[in-house]
Amino acid sequence: MSSTYTRLFRVLFVIILLKLIFLVVLYWRSYEGVSKLTAGLSQSQSQSRRMVDIFDQLLVDRREMPSMEQRLRWIRQEMPSFPLEELLQRQRRPAGRVDCGPAPDLMNIDFHNTYWQRAQAENLTYYIYGAYYDDREAVPEAPLVRLLTMINQHDDKSFKYPATYCQFWMEDRDRPVIVPVTEHKVMWPFGHAPRRYYPTFMGCRLPEGRHRWEVPQMVSLVADHCDRARNLLRVVYEVDAVEQLPASESQPGNGSKVSTPTGREEDIEEPPLRFAVCVKAMDFPYEDKSWRLIEWLELMRSLGVHKVVLYDAQMHPNMTRVVRDYVKNSPGFVELRPMSLGRGEPHAPPHFHHYAMEADGFNRILNEMIPYNDCFYRNMYKYDYIGVFDIDEVIMPLGNRTTWPELIEISRAAPDYGNTTPASCKEWVSFCYRNVYYPRYPERPKVYRNLSSSFYMLQHVERVREHCNRAAATKCLHDTRFAVGLHNHFTFYHTEAASCAAKSVPIEFAQMQHYREPDTKSLLIDPIIDASIWRFQPQLQAQIEERYRRLGFLPDERQLAETLERRRLEDELILREAVGQNPE
Repeated sequence: MSSTYTRLFRVLFVIILLKLIFLVVLYWRSYEGVSKLTAGLSQSQSQSRRMVDIFDQLLVDRREMPSMEQRLRWIRQEMPSFPLEELLQRQRRPAGRVDCGPAPDLMNIDFHNTYWQRAQAENLTYYIYGAYYDDREAVPEAPLVRLLTMINQHDDKSFKYPATYCQFWMEDRDRPVIVPVTEHKVMWPFGHAPRRYYPTFMGCRLPEGRHRWEVPQMVSLVADHCDRARNLLRVVYEVDAVEQLPASESQPGNGSKVSTPTGREEDIEEPPLRFAVCVKAMDFPYEDKSWRLIEWLELMRSLGVHKVVLYDAQMHPNMTRVVRDYVKNSPGFVELRPMSLGRGEPHAPPHFHHYAMEADGFNRILNEMIPYNDCFYRNMYKYDYIGVFDIDEVIMPLGNRTTWPELIEISRAAPDYGNTTPASCKEWVSFCYRNVYYPRYPERPKVYRNLSSSFYMLQHVERVREHCNRAAATKCLHDTRFAVGLHNHFTFYHTEAASCAAKSVPIEFAQMQHYREPDTKSLLIDPIIDASIWRFQPQLQAQIEERYRRLGFLPDERQLAETLERRRLEDELILREAVGQNPE
């Protein structure tokens, strides 16, 4: 009996123990679920809070609105010829009564193709790009303001231009100073065609009296002297501090000599010569010439050039990167300026503008005169000599001279090739250098095998044997004291009383190296090696490679392998097509 009770108690104990274990397990699982639920809710709430925080911190531009001063600086870069700052200053001061020639406001301006403004007189239309103050000592009509325009009238000595007037707006004067236009200098005497506009400098002399030597802030061109103008341009007068010295304290420049009180000409201590280069419209939307632009700019620097001015006519993105890098990291050395076509072809980037430039070669050439002369007049007070070049051209000193200042010194003493200028000349408007072509010769092996193909001019040292004559494709360094109107290759106008015409410097002193194919293909026969550029090779190569690295133009090992493989496949495809095999 006792054993039976014992077994019963054991069974009951086991049953009770199992129930307790079951209850403990059930309780524990219920607690874990609640915890998980609580944690889940907490996590969900946290995620919601984080999402709210993320949306509160969108990566948008949260900068404050720029000040009016900053906006005006940007507008001046965008529209360099439109004097918005000066116009606003004039509008803020109390307006006096003006019966003749009231100042135009923004709504009166007849803008044309972004960077131009329009005027009309009888049957002529004037598109005005810029206005420049000229008070150079050698200019007999100075002081005057020159308007750089394109007009639907070609060079015709028998043509009588209608009367037009310049309204000069002085800084502290309500009424304009009004003078007649006294000259029209057409910068294209080589023929004409219908529906074309011709680059023309219009001159307005400052009147005698109290305003004779006052630089106007703004100028307008009108058909009648009391008209309300439909155009208004900033008058450019960019002068370095050294140029602002009184005439008695200023030093002569341009490598010339001066007379001493004894009457003898002697060299005096003078500042080093300064050089600027103007480049025509950079119209390369499809062709990447960034690597050649870098090499050319660094060679300009090595030759002693202080500033290069480029005009943006839609460049390849890599070329734009190069120019922006120079503007940022070499301040003052490279300047990029805006431009558009004067006749009015839309400045629609990049395809139509490029098409319009190519569609009519004569129209393109006429428009090229605008950046050359705008660049010259913006820089003529800052530099002693200005040259006009493409990025495949360079004036190369020869012999033991390696810089342009040294070249100017010998050019003054050298004879004039062809003897076209009088032997008595002491000053010349330009020193010009004969052209010689450096073609590609792609079928010929490298001359310098240890140098990479990424150096175009350093690699291409084979040239045609004969130089061009003095009138064919020459390039010049123009004396800023005497030049008046520039062409790509020479001056249209200069101060004839103060200087002789251009001197052609013999080829033993320098040559104009032109890195392209000659128009006359027979010149390609029998090339010679002329490696005068190799004098610059170590320094030039180092400067170029440093720029390549900073711009990310040098590939890493993976990119190099992929490039070589892609070129191998392209070469293989070309070979198969050449032998008539269908590519797989």
